Amino acid sequence: MDELIYDIALTYDESITPLEKTTIYSKYGSSKKILELNTSTLKNILGRKWSGKSFNKESLFKKAETAYNYILKSNIKVLRFDDKNYPEGLKMIPDFPFILYCKGELNYSFNESIAIVGTRKPTFIGLKKTGDFTKYFTDKNFTIVSGLALGIDTKAHETALLNKGKTIAVLGCGIDKIYPAANKALAKMLLSQNSAIVSEYPPGVLPKKWNFPKRNRIIVGLSRYVLITESPSRSGSLISAYLSADYNRELFVASPENSQSPSFSGNKELIFTGATEIKKNEDFIFL
Repeated sequence: MDELIYDIALTYDESITPLEKTTIYSKYGSSKKILELNTSTLKNILGRKWSGKSFNKESLFKKAETAYNYILKSNIKVLRFDDKNYPEGLKMIPDFPFILYCKGELNYSFNESIAIVGTRKPTFIGLKKTGDFTKYFTDKNFTIVSGLALGIDTKAHETALLNKGKTIAVLGCGIDKIYPAANKALAKMLLSQNSAIVSEYPPGVLPKKWNFPKRNRIIVGLSRYVLITESPSRSGSLISAYLSADYNRELFVASPENSQSPSFSGNKELIFTGATEIKKNEDFIFL
């Protein structure tokens, strides 16, 4: 059986984390060998109570074979963490994905990349700030990274494409499942314009609410800088903001200025705790 099928099979397993997969793989150098480990050996390696009694290899291989055939037909790249084409930014974070599934053109300069994220329910002001800042960065040949969600993410992707720039969309579901469905046309446009869609989830995995906070670490990992344009308190985009500190990424936050909208309350919190406030393009002093 092709080693790639074993790699894919391992990504369908949810009993061990991405970090544990990469750690074990570094020891054994083969997904096939990992899937053949007995329970006691795996527990000793993990150093914790393992939820599984053994890998359900029959189920994993069945999914993997279906995914393998789909991947071959759909021109999807499967980048294991030790692949030379695996994004350098992701390798800088501690919990990088074991495998990254990619459709489209992923090649880009890490040092010229920025994550632009925010609320799914933006105000007119938030959308304008997102559009203006995204255009500014694409004019400077930056790659725009976001999550293909409604609202701010959509505006960032759309503006990048309209400005003939490159953008990367990170999914919280299988590479074959565009979510939300309303952005299928945007995803198609993205793939037609030298950009990429990526996911750590293999084909067939449906969007689940707990996948999206995990997805945010990939958005931040792929990006040299992070910009929050509009975020209420307890927004998912704040996860990206907090991760930027953990991953040594510089965080920028669009100024709420005089807005009293709760939609900018997260911006205010981040600026209060030390994030760089951005009122105009010239405030991005690193350029």
